[in-house]
Amino acid sequence: MTRKRLHPKDLFTSQSPEARAWRAKQAEVDSEIEGLPRDPEAAALAAQMERDGVPDEEQIARLIAYFKMRSGNSSLE
Repeated sequence: MTRKRLHPKDLFTSQSPEARAWRAKQAEVDSEIEGLPRDPEAAALAAQMERDGVPDEEQIARLIAYFKMRSGNSSLE
């Protein structure tokens, strides 16, 4: 069975696993270009949630809570 290749513009909006992986990789590259430090624990948390099939909205909420806890600042939005 042959998979249909995504059009490049679809990589920005598609919810396919391939498009989501591509966007994640681009975020890593962008961070490297900007010289931003990596957070291995946040990356592991995000990867685990993705493997567990946690819905996007819940992933966002969990990551916000994680970064609030890490910063000690409960007022992060």
